[in-house]
Amino acid sequence: MNPNKPHDCSGVISRVFLSLDGELSKEQEKEFLDELNRCSWCLEHYHIEQAFKEFLCKKLNKKEVAPTLVSEIKDKIKNISIE
Repeated sequence: MNPNKPHDCSGVISRVFLSLDGELSKEQEKEFLDELNRCSWCLEHYHIEQAFKEFLCKKLNKKEVAPTLVSEIKDKIKNISIE
């Protein structure tokens, strides 16, 4: 990261979900965290999104459903999209 380059909050925020989902390389993650720590607003946004993701992971349960139900739902969605 170039210290002479102005900070771009939108660039940092666009990478929040990539970071939280583990989709950044180690180098990208390090660069992201370095930039994130330079701006209190970006850091606060990151922590809010992190807490929300943790909340969702704790509260949501993945349940198995019958394949026929999945197929019926997909067909209905397809029909709605066509109309």
